Amino acid sequence: MVATAFLIDVDNTLLDNDQAKADVAQAIRTLVGLDRAARFWSLYERVRDEHGVVDYPETLRRFRRTFPEVSRVTDVDRAVLDVPFERYLYPRALDVIAHLWRLGEPVILSDGDRVYQPMKIDRAGILLAVRGNVLVYEHKEDQLAEVQRRFPADHYVHIDDKAALLAHTRAGLGDRVTTIHVRQGHYAAERPGGAPPDMAVERIADVMTIPAERLSRR
Repeated sequence: MVATAFLIDVDNTLLDNDQAKADVAQAIRTLVGLDRAARFWSLYERVRDEHGVVDYPETLRRFRRTFPEVSRVTDVDRAVLDVPFERYLYPRALDVIAHLWRLGEPVILSDGDRVYQPMKIDRAGILLAVRGNVLVYEHKEDQLAEVQRRFPADHYVHIDDKAALLAHTRAGLGDRVTTIHVRQGHYAAERPGGAPPDMAVERIADVMTIPAERLSRR
């Protein structure tokens, strides 16, 4: 058991997922036109509603079935699956992970499907930075018991762009967690609907300015 485990989100916390998605959307429009691109995102939302999580591989499968005659469907696969995610890391994101290793054990705790999300984490260089400590769940807020079993610690620090998820962690772990809201991405102004975060920072690099003693207790 470690003294402190840092549970770190990925999308819009360590990397700019909003910008990555916008660039993918532009690439799809260029490849297949506005109407078929709109159909792609309609399928994306339907899959997310059905699965409760973004699932690009399933969206691509349904898109191929919908437009089997379109010659550039394979190029759409590449536009989605070959994103150079290392280019979308926020400034000093990997430095933050290195800094947290000096204070405890960093662990990626991410929502996502079991194929695309791990690929994203690996390609961005995050998997290597956390030395393989990666947990990906469809609904990570429901997996706190599993997280504690996999990475036992006296205290946890949850770092996330979604205030509501931080409130959920607080409800589950109580005084054993410190929560940090990284106000990046489209959830930046979200109200938690529960306990407010212990701290808020405007960018992930600011985590390195937090005194170590503030990370070990509320």
